[in-house]
Amino acid sequence: QLIFMEECIEAEGRRWHLEHFCCLECDEPLRGQRYVMRSGRPCCRGCFESLFAEPCQACGDPIGADSEEVTHQGLHWHARAACFCCSLCRAPLRGQPLTCRRGRLFCSDTCSRGQDASSSASDSSDSAFASAPSPDC
Repeated sequence: QLIFMEECIEAEGRRWHLEHFCCLECDEPLRGQRYVMRSGRPCCRGCFESLFAEPCQACGDPIGADSEEVTHQGLHWHARAACFCCSLCRAPLRGQPLTCRRGRLFCSDTCSRGQDASSSASDSSDSAFASAPSPDC
């Protein structure tokens, strides 16, 4: 529809009637609120996070619209060091070379073989990585 009103919303290179700039899922007005574009239409943060956000392979929480994300071979992690880290020694992997074995990420071939330089056994925090569903790398 043509917009003849003085007041409209300009977003994503388009102009919207005030009543049409709504979440594509719940139809809540988005004027003045943060949103995520999905299929060319705006989506409120709540709907995006509950319906479309990928779960983090490490912690299982959804990776929200405001979170930094790291992907590797179709899997997703929060970019924070606590999530995107070596499955054995917990060294942060962002910006570092990594090895993937049986769906788990490691900082080195040594860690991927289960040999941590600081100890011979992994700590109990490894279970979050082991239980996350993922394909073999």
